[in-house]
Parts: sequence; C-alpha cells; structure tokens
Amino acid sequence: MTSLIKFELGKILRNRTVFGGIVVGCLVLLGIFFVGYHYSQLSMSEASNKKKGFEKSLDVIIDEKYSGEFTDEKVKMILSDSMNNFQENEKQKVVNKPFYPFYWEMGDTFFSKDAENVYSEMIEQVNKGQRLTIEDVDLYSLDEVGFKKLGNYVPWTDLYRVLGYIYALLSIITILVSSIVFSDDNSKNINQILLVTKYGRNKMIFAKLIATSIITVSLFIIFQLVNIGVFSTMYDMSGWNSDIQTNLSLGLFDFPLQYNHIQIYFLILVMQLVGIGFVESVTLLISALMHSSMSVLAVSLGVYILPLLLVQMIKTGVGNKILYLFPINNLNVQNILGILYSKDAFFFHSFFINIGFIFIFQLLIRVGMQLYCFIYIKHWKF
Repeated sequence: MTSLIKFELGKILRNRTVFGGIVVGCLVLLGIFFVGYHYSQLSMSEASNKKKGFEKSLDVIIDEKYSGEFTDEKVKMILSDSMNNFQENEKQKVVNKPFYPFYWEMGDTFFSKDAENVYSEMIEQVNKGQRLTIEDVDLYSLDEVGFKKLGNYVPWTDLYRVLGYIYALLSIITILVSSIVFSDDNSKNINQILLVTKYGRNKMIFAKLIATSIITVSLFIIFQLVNIGVFSTMYDMSGWNSDIQTNLSLGLFDFPLQYNHIQIYFLILVMQLVGIGFVESVTLLISALMHSSMSVLAVSLGVYILPLLLVQMIKTGVGNKILYLFPINNLNVQNILGILYSKDAFFFHSFFINIGFIFIFQLLIRVGMQLYCFIYIKHWKF
C-alpha cells in the first residue's frame, strides 16, 4: 500500500498543471504577505510615522502601560493620552500628524459622539489657546461595550485577514490538485488498463485518495508555518493573550467565550483545515464523474464559489443558514465568528453547538463523497 501511495504522490506532483499551480501559488503567497502585511494600515502608518520623525508604533506603550485588565479608568487614560498627543501636535502646528490605529479605534469605539467630531472640537479648543480634556467628552462604559483584557490587538487583525487570503489560495490549489486525480486517467484512457490490474479496483483507489489528502494537508501546514513565521518576524506578538472582545477592529464585543487571540487563531486553523478537506472531497468526486481535468477545475471552482454568491441573494431564512455551512465562509474570519455566536443568524444559540454542527456537516460530506467516489470508480465500466 505504501508503494502505491508513493507512486500516486509522484504521479500527481509530476503533473505539469499541478506542479505549475503550486509554484504559482508560492509566488501568490509572497504577494499576499506583501499586500497583507507590508501594505497593511498598521505597516503603512508605522512607515509614515517614522518618516515624519515620530515614534512608529505604540507597541511598547501598549505592552507596558495599557495591557492587562481593562477598566473604565484605563479607557479614560488611553483616550486622555490620545487627546493630549493630538492637541500637542496641533499646538506645535504639525501638519502631517502621526497616525496610530490603536488610538483611532479606541476613540471610534468609546467616544459617544462621532470620533471625527471630537477631533474637530480639539482643533477648535487649541485654536482658542485651550485644551479639550477627557472630562469634557462623553464616553461609553465597558458595560455598554463589553470586554475585559486589553493587549496589542492591531497586528492580529492583519493576521486574521491574511489567513482568509491564504485560505482562498489553498482552496484553489486543493481544487487544482484534486481535479486531475481521476479525470486525468479518464482523459488518457488509462482506466482501461489500471482497473484490470490486481489492485486497480481497491488499493489503488485508496492510494489516490490518501495521496491527495497528504498533498493538500502538507501544503496547508507549510503555508501556515511560513505565514506565522513571517508574521512573528514583522510584528510584535505581545497581544496574543488579550481577549478577542478587545479587538476593536473585529468588533466582536459580545463574543460569548473568554478566548484570546492565539486561541482564536488555532480555532480558525482547525475550521479552515476541515474546510479544505471538504473542498478536496467534492472535487475528487467531480473528477471521478468527468473526463476532462479542465472541466473538473471549472465546475469545482463554480461549486466552491456558488454559496458565496447565493448568500447575497438569500439573506434570510433556513436557506441563508444552510449556505453558511459551506467552507467558503471561512474567508472572512470576522463574519463567520459573528454568525456562529449570533442568536438569529444560525441554527442554534450556542457557539459550540454551531461550530460543532459545521464540523460534523463538513466531515460527513467529506466521508460520504470519498466513499461514493471509491464505489463509483470500483464499479466503473468500460
């Protein structure tokens, strides 16, 4: 069996379409890092601040001064620092002021007025030779917003966004790899030879299924290891233990579990890995049913994207909830997490039951598709 798996692995990887697709995928991955990390709002603001002669980021300040238990007093302290920073630069007639996403999102979340109005008021006060203080501004309380432990969340927002991009890339590569497994033999009329051999209608089919899974899972692990390596090199990861509710960019203030950013990261990886298995099994079945690899590729991509298109048309009811069972929804981390704990957007009122339901659905489909694929090829007739 091992020799058959090795043979199928070599056969798939030697395919020019697959090999070329993986090479192109690696190049696209570099592009994702460039756009997702180097050209992210955080990186661009850091570069701009440094160019203007300001401190490029607030990583050290957040870690040493703001991290830990989140209280209303700490909110006031952070926003007071932000206001003093802005008004001091305004007093010094600094035209190109530094931009810190952390300060901006804190204000956008806790100022009861529109944040832009508060900044306008600060400019007016400075022009009058006065200062707007934190006591002059109405703030939302933590009870109104709802979270506890703060940390440097901004880099993790970029990581979650990049995870979605990589997942899309891996899904396409998985479809590409799986599309040739059976259809390539069909198109070359090799089935007539393979299926009359000793292992042609049993072990060889298993070997094809296992070899495909080995390739897709290996690519998933490699891409994710490279991703976390690049992320840890480019960003400060000190906010890993802060509550996901304190990530002001995601806005998951009502998330029911006290999960931190690293826990959410691993949860997303598991969801995406299960989703990749679903995509692989569906494509393998289509590959078994069709004779052209290009046709399989086109149909599989269409099937993969279809739920995302339908959800824009079916916005309510059971149909809408069913569409969120499909793996393409893992592209948007913020959206899928928000739906899973929503009381109305999904089937159940429990986050754990909802995510378990998705896992069971996708795993059952995966097993069912592979089983049907095996039976279909086993009984394939000339």
